[in-house]
Amino acid sequence: MQNVNEVELLVLATTVIVLLMGITIVVLFSFFQKKKVGYIAKQREIQQQFEEELTKSKIEIREQALQNISWEIHDNVGQLLSVARMQLNIIEASLPEKQQEKIAETNALIGSSLQELRSLAKSLNPEIIKNLGLIDSIQMEVQRFNKLKFIKTDLTVVNTPLIIQSNHEIILFRIIQEFCNNTLKYSKGSTLNIELTYFDDSLQIIAKDNGIGFDTLDKNKQLGIGLLNMKSRSKLIGAALELTSVLGKGTLLDIKYKLPKIVVESFNG
Repeated sequence: MQNVNEVELLVLATTVIVLLMGITIVVLFSFFQKKKVGYIAKQREIQQQFEEELTKSKIEIREQALQNISWEIHDNVGQLLSVARMQLNIIEASLPEKQQEKIAETNALIGSSLQELRSLAKSLNPEIIKNLGLIDSIQMEVQRFNKLKFIKTDLTVVNTPLIIQSNHEIILFRIIQEFCNNTLKYSKGSTLNIELTYFDDSLQIIAKDNGIGFDTLDKNKQLGIGLLNMKSRSKLIGAALELTSVLGKGTLLDIKYKLPKIVVESFNG
């Protein structure tokens, strides 16, 4: 009888030990699995932060380069054209009336070029965009396109505009500017429509042309770079960007930008 009890105790003890070992293994496995998942998530977060910082740095470098070009156009090229106009005025005054007409035409052409260069310089300079704001900056581009008769362009604003932080406005403007430039280069369209619709805590931007469209799977290098630039910029400010195109029917850009939570709370507060 005693031997039976000892055997039962031994079996029970063995069972308990095996169960404890099993529980320990499960707990340890679960612990290390969580550590592994946490480590992978942390690595992804670090990688994402690195990519965001890299994109941000690239955009900052690009903006600085655009600002330098803007200054160069305004300060150097603009001044040279202004001097050329002054010299033409002097020459014009010393010529017979018949010859003055040709000089006057050339002078007017230089004047138009000077105005266009100044408009271009403004659209390239991030400080001017920052001061003007998103809507006025887009309107400036629309007026420039219409004045030069590149393409019939219009801007529509729906609902009351929201206050958006200036660096995000610059990025949104650059995305639209990229789309507009691609439209001018490739679409062969006659109209370009831009619509900004403001909601309580978000902004939707739709830009579309009536051009020839393109195959979104096309390996065209320039189109690919333009799309990549737009996507990387939108990702930096947490905006959703979709570009759709139908051959023979045109291209449409759809941006959905949501105001950062802190900004929305400050409005509501």
